[in-house]
Amino acid sequence: MSSSKPNNIIVLGSGATGGYLAQELSIENNVILIDKDISKINQIKNRGNVDIMAINGDAADLNTFNDLDLNSINFFIACTNDDQLNLLTAMYFERIPGIQTLIVLKDSKYKDYPGRLGFPEIKTFYPGDIVSEKIVNLFETPYAWENDKIADKKILLLKIKIEESSSLLGKSIYSLNKTGKNKWKFIAVTEDVQSEKLNYIQVDNPSVRLKNDDVALVAIVEEYESEFEKEFFDVDDAELKNIFIVGESYISTNVAKRLLKRNCNVKILVSDKARAREMSESLSGAEIIFGEPTNKELYTEHGVDGGCDYFLALTENDETNVLSALLSNKLKAKNSLVVYSKSEYQNIINSIGAEREVNIKYSVAGEINSYVMRKKFSHETIIDENTKVFEFKAKRDLDFNGSSSTIVALVMRGADEVRIITDLDDKKILKDDYAIVVTLDQEAEKSLETVILE
Repeated sequence: MSSSKPNNIIVLGSGATGGYLAQELSIENNVILIDKDISKINQIKNRGNVDIMAINGDAADLNTFNDLDLNSINFFIACTNDDQLNLLTAMYFERIPGIQTLIVLKDSKYKDYPGRLGFPEIKTFYPGDIVSEKIVNLFETPYAWENDKIADKKILLLKIKIEESSSLLGKSIYSLNKTGKNKWKFIAVTEDVQSEKLNYIQVDNPSVRLKNDDVALVAIVEEYESEFEKEFFDVDDAELKNIFIVGESYISTNVAKRLLKRNCNVKILVSDKARAREMSESLSGAEIIFGEPTNKELYTEHGVDGGCDYFLALTENDETNVLSALLSNKLKAKNSLVVYSKSEYQNIINSIGAEREVNIKYSVAGEINSYVMRKKFSHETIIDENTKVFEFKAKRDLDFNGSSSTIVALVMRGADEVRIITDLDDKKILKDDYAIVVTLDQEAEKSLETVILE
């Protein structure tokens, strides 16, 4: 265990985001999970390697907190499905000295409520904004499955699908990294795309070559992104103009507004008549279509079968998003993306060919986890349940030789003139290096956090 004092954290709500966040934070913190649904609590406690204190109670009744030593709590995180309950409990805890309060909101209308109610210190996280940003970032790298800007936007972290037509097919990862020395690095690649999970493995063996349907995790120095794109992808084919969106959610509206500013042709399929009228008034330039998201004839009528560059499934229902993406792929949409919350849908999404996906709980939990741990490391990016990317400044020299599940992606070295180094064959990080390190399983994650928190 690290010598750094762990935080004492209350997580209110054991839904998709709260339950996952409690598990993540419990690796290096003392977590108390509170929910009025005992079955949800039991599901989380029955999972392996989860060390949390669970309380079955209704947070609307403040007596639920009577038996807790609230003066020892560092963070209170409210992420139930009830925004008003999240706000009320956060305001209660904000009055207790020493507690930092965080809330996850489902409805955008509540985003400015903490300030308006006199509690500007409450930190709010709104999934709609976080996910919208991730989606729009993908339009900057249309060849990528996922795109994260990390290390103060100096590094692009991409998931890239290797297809039959790809110039990367059959290339040695060792040679790709030598060619891209200090420009880009292929960090990890999926072990077996037919397996139940897309497990990532290290790729430092010179004989490892990229195969059809592999998914590679790649870090690219921001200033060399254009060079990387020109080297391995057909830039002329990458232009995305005709966008078809399914859903009347905040995310779909927000993404549509930003795509219209890029002069894209945007069509939005909406199943609620009143919402369709609202969106027609607020989204000047977009074509609003009223109908069901599983209506194949509507898709064909509006060009999904030929002229669709990107199909975005952005409803608030995982099942609807998966089904609509399946239809779009059968109609040969060039690209498709699914937004979802339930982890079990990842394999289904991959199997139907909708390679691009954004998991809401991973996106939000990553932002919250980084905020909670910001004094101990800079940021954490969650790739999937197994794979995490950590950014931190090394307090001493570190040697990761012998660890098959910990990968040193790159380091930024130097104070006045910073050098970015990708070819760390010795896997050694020096004191004061700013490092980006990838862990491939929970054991490696825990070991790395122990080192970072020393």
